[in-house]
Amino acid sequence: MLNVLRRLFTPPIFENEEETRISQFLITFSWIAITVLVLMILSRAVLWTDATFVPLITFGVIILLLLFMQYLIRRGQVYKAGMLVVFGLWGTLTYLAWRADGLRDLAVIAYFIIIILSSLLLERRFALTVTSLSIASIWVFAILEEQGARVLHVDQPISYARDLTGITILIASLIYLLVTGWSRTLQSAKNELQERLRIEEKLKKQAEYLTALHEITLGLVNRLELTPLLEFILSQAGMLLNTPHVGLDLLLPDKSALKQELGYGIFEGYDGVVTFKGVGLTGQVWERGETIVTQDYNTWNGATQEALASGFGAVIGVPLKSSNVVIGTLIIAYTEKQTKITFEQTSLLERFAALASIAIDNARLYEAAQKEIGERISAEVALRASEDKFKKVFNNNNIAISIVTLEDGTFIEANNAFWELSSLTPQEVIGRTSVELNMWDDPQGRKEFVQRLLEKRSLQNIIVEFANKGQPNKSSVAFYELIYIEDQLCILSMFYDITEQKKMQDALKISEARTRAILASIPDMLFEVSKDGTLLDFMASSDLAPVIPPQQFIGKNIKEIVPPHIFEQTLIEQALFALERTLETGQLHAFEYEFPSENEPQFFEARVSAISTESAIIMVRDISQRKWIETEREKLIHELEETNEELERFTYTVSHDLKSPLITIKGFLGFLEQDAASGNVVRLKSDIKRIADATDKMQTLLNDLLELSRIGRLTNPYQQINFESLVREVIELLYGRLHEKEIQVHIQKDLPPVYGDRQRLSEVLQNLLDNAAKFMGTQPKPRIEIGQNGYEGDKAVFFVKDNGLGIDPAHQDRIFGLFNKLDAKTDGTGIGLALVKRIIEIHGGRIWVESEAGRGAAFFFTLPSGPES
Repeated sequence: MLNVLRRLFTPPIFENEEETRISQFLITFSWIAITVLVLMILSRAVLWTDATFVPLITFGVIILLLLFMQYLIRRGQVYKAGMLVVFGLWGTLTYLAWRADGLRDLAVIAYFIIIILSSLLLERRFALTVTSLSIASIWVFAILEEQGARVLHVDQPISYARDLTGITILIASLIYLLVTGWSRTLQSAKNELQERLRIEEKLKKQAEYLTALHEITLGLVNRLELTPLLEFILSQAGMLLNTPHVGLDLLLPDKSALKQELGYGIFEGYDGVVTFKGVGLTGQVWERGETIVTQDYNTWNGATQEALASGFGAVIGVPLKSSNVVIGTLIIAYTEKQTKITFEQTSLLERFAALASIAIDNARLYEAAQKEIGERISAEVALRASEDKFKKVFNNNNIAISIVTLEDGTFIEANNAFWELSSLTPQEVIGRTSVELNMWDDPQGRKEFVQRLLEKRSLQNIIVEFANKGQPNKSSVAFYELIYIEDQLCILSMFYDITEQKKMQDALKISEARTRAILASIPDMLFEVSKDGTLLDFMASSDLAPVIPPQQFIGKNIKEIVPPHIFEQTLIEQALFALERTLETGQLHAFEYEFPSENEPQFFEARVSAISTESAIIMVRDISQRKWIETEREKLIHELEETNEELERFTYTVSHDLKSPLITIKGFLGFLEQDAASGNVVRLKSDIKRIADATDKMQTLLNDLLELSRIGRLTNPYQQINFESLVREVIELLYGRLHEKEIQVHIQKDLPPVYGDRQRLSEVLQNLLDNAAKFMGTQPKPRIEIGQNGYEGDKAVFFVKDNGLGIDPAHQDRIFGLFNKLDAKTDGTGIGLALVKRIIEIHGGRIWVESEAGRGAAFFFTLPSGPES
């Protein structure tokens, strides 16, 4: 409630200061007027001294008018509110005077209030209009009274005094508000004048600072050497801030720290001191890259003990920047505790620091320029010396040198050695291009040569042939460099005659090629061994390499270099025995040995042949492939024998099991003839059904045999298989049989993946699950469990368990054979488990069963998890 009243009586504030002043005046005056009018209405209502209701209605209208004026003001329509209150009050009061006492009515006196309000709130023309209307109304009332058109009426003294008191209060309030407003305006003007004087004083001081900065700038520009410049910067900085304690630090070339280059006053003893980033006021100015001011260094958080001992008071640090990068700091301090650093001094010092930074950059550039000039002079001296050396090299008769232009290859100069090597003369060559002289087989070849030279700037060890006028060509090694001669890019060519060396190299290459061909044809490593077993020499093979480098075994005995943890002692004895027999008899001796390896063992054959009675050659040949072939041959023979045995068993089983349905068919064919002759149709149908059943059994048996024969011959592409997903697919296929016997199937979670033929592995699971369901017996809670039981090597071991009839251990070896059925009454051909075993073995795994009669069976099998296993 208080907040609502506070907002109601608080005048609004506008961006326009004049509107704010007028709104404050009008709202304050309106609340005073409303209060006075309310009191007058109450007094009239209590005393009832009026004969009519006109004054009360008029006062109510004025109150509503004033409230509506406040509404307009709060909506931001200040000028409209002023117009409303002036003309609205004038019209209301004029109406009241007309209905009441005319010229004698106190409403006419209220015209003074309206005239003052119009002068304050409205433009001059509206104020004149209100004044003219008020004067005209007074005269109209006077004339009407003079002519008797209006009856003179005099109010009672108390009523008159009451109305006069209200008007007096309003006039006094109006005058008070006007005087107060003017007083505030005068005070504001006074404050503004004082502010202007203060700004003028500040500008005057700034002008003095700028004049000083201008003089300092001229001084900085005229100093190009760094040391005098730093001295000038410190002296001027101390003068600007009226203190002798000034220090200047510059960034080291590696930008690792700041070093004080020069200091005055207290800072004089710190020349050469290094400051790191973030340490003390200097380090923090460097780290932040901005000015730091402390009016009392003793209370500053970053103060160092060494600086505290110096007795600093106010301290200011300004960064020296070049391209927004800090290159140094300028520190100024006071020892007088009462001295403070002003904002103007800070601003002045920052400007000064900016100028000082530019001057330091210029001084460094000047020093760099002076250094570069010195280096150029030294370079010119070195160039002259180099030219002298070049002349000596150019005139050397051992190296042929020529200079041609890069653009077209025009010869500019060449030495005597070049003319001798090329068999040309200066008259034939100088001024002509290499293409004109037919030194290039193809102009395109020279363009490619120039392109390569431009990319690499120099070419080395290039073989160049020179024609020798009827004699064999001369060979040389060429070196090319790009050089400038009188602003023209040229090629400096140097040729070293290698004709004789090339002849020797060619002869050597032929000899090496012959020797290499001989050695390449020998697949053996050759070791020369002394009588006591010391290795004297070694010759490598193109196919074999020694286990250790030759430099580690030449000159050592066989017993020293053969590791006993790799080779058995018998190998060393065998080698020494063969060496001894060879040297004694002069005959070739050979022996074989195995070399262990991480992947698979290697086999070698060593042949020992005598050179003399004191040494022999041992030739070592890799026979691992031969050994592997022999091993594979033995394995194939063994597999072939097993296959023949299996084929014999297969043939016997097929002939035996196929004979039974054939005998059945043949026997019942005889019965058919008897049945037909006797007319016994019932028996005829029964015999036909028996023949059909025997035929179906034979067809099923043949299909199973065909499927078994396909395993290993017809396979699908191997792939990575989610074994759990495969199990669920097979369970879905066998849903009918499993649901029929209400068998619960439990699948172990997180079964590992397998790698193989998805269709064949599905057949494995179908046969195992079908057998488990088939031989469940009368188990009240039949259950099948599928899972994994660890690993066998790198293959996962899976199992299919049931709680059915189980298998007697005596029959467990027979169940994986062809047509072996433990219960002849059950359906099927007896090939299912043989098919499972065959598929598992094709995948490189094995299958076995663990069971006891009446306690269920568990079939275990291994499968690879990837191609490598």
